[in-house]
Amino acid sequence: MSDATDDRRMLRDSVRRYVERGYGFEQRRAALAGPDGFSRTHWRAFAEMGWLALGLPEACGGLGNATDQALLAEELGRAQPAEPWLANAALCAPLLAVCDDPAHAAAAAAMAEGGAMLALAAWETQGRYDAFDISTTAQADAAGQWTLDGRKTLVLGGGSASLLLVLARTGGQRRERHGLTLFAVPAETRGVSVEALPTYDGRQTASVTLRRAVVPDRARIGLRDGAWPMVEAAIDRATVMACAEAVGTMSRAFDLTRDYLATREQFGRPLTANQVIRHRLVDLYVSVEQARAITEAAADALQGDAVARMRAVSHAKAFVSEAGRALGEDAVQLHGAVGMTDEVEVGHCYKRLAAHANLFGDADWHYERLAALDHAAQAQA
Repeated sequence: MSDATDDRRMLRDSVRRYVERGYGFEQRRAALAGPDGFSRTHWRAFAEMGWLALGLPEACGGLGNATDQALLAEELGRAQPAEPWLANAALCAPLLAVCDDPAHAAAAAAMAEGGAMLALAAWETQGRYDAFDISTTAQADAAGQWTLDGRKTLVLGGGSASLLLVLARTGGQRRERHGLTLFAVPAETRGVSVEALPTYDGRQTASVTLRRAVVPDRARIGLRDGAWPMVEAAIDRATVMACAEAVGTMSRAFDLTRDYLATREQFGRPLTANQVIRHRLVDLYVSVEQARAITEAAADALQGDAVARMRAVSHAKAFVSEAGRALGEDAVQLHGAVGMTDEVEVGHCYKRLAAHANLFGDADWHYERLAALDHAAQAQA
């Protein structure tokens, strides 16, 4: 057995022990009810255990790779974390780490140490899932400063972020992929307004408004007008990690449902003695394993060429979105009316899976992206 397999087994075991001992259902509910909507204590623990650095380059204090990060995401997904791990470690920090700028790489390293919190302000209301549909503008002046104006919606982790990564248009038309530039904007910058907006599954998002917010040219991340390939790759990576989280939540919902049906009796026998119930449980188990396999394949494809990466990511997201929502619905149904109450964990699993179905693009959006990739490939043939 390889060292890599041993290392990953130890990682899986350590995360699962932490979740089972210190991040159970009641601890999560307490974190959601806190002033931040998550636990700062857990966030510091994530940093101390190296989970925030997992998957980042060594230059940023990172360790491991995307496959390791996906394994962590799956185990955390069993607890449906309230902490903005996905927004920080899976989306923003990898984006900063590849921009080849020591100052921005230092911001990623600060996040990995638990000292900074990040959020990507890309999506806008008119664009829905198309993060390149940007009307926010950035105008340069003679002194080399940039003035940003616009409004961003559903900024994942935005309510707690100290640094916003704002995607703005510096050229081109509204839906063009060229002409987009990324800026690192401190949340306390004059002209920046952040309104925290918690979602029904416990994640923290925000609405961000920029009114003549001025930043220096050193705030620019990467090339002027050429940010989209870098941002698209970061969103794809975060999409895979969201799928891995969903696999963990699906696995948890399956375990809860199987155990519940084994203890409930009807006519003097456990419900699992019913052959139809057993068949439904098998279907749920197969769904979890299929979602895990397609997500692992997408994680492996993250380091490949852009087209192969996009294909693998969209295949995974489309499948996991539909399979996760369906499994959540079945799990609640098999629990009966009690599954709809706030005091029962399976209902929280369903809400997380339903929200995941729309995160970073729903199944229809990803099917359309796959069709567009096929059309482009045929045009080039």
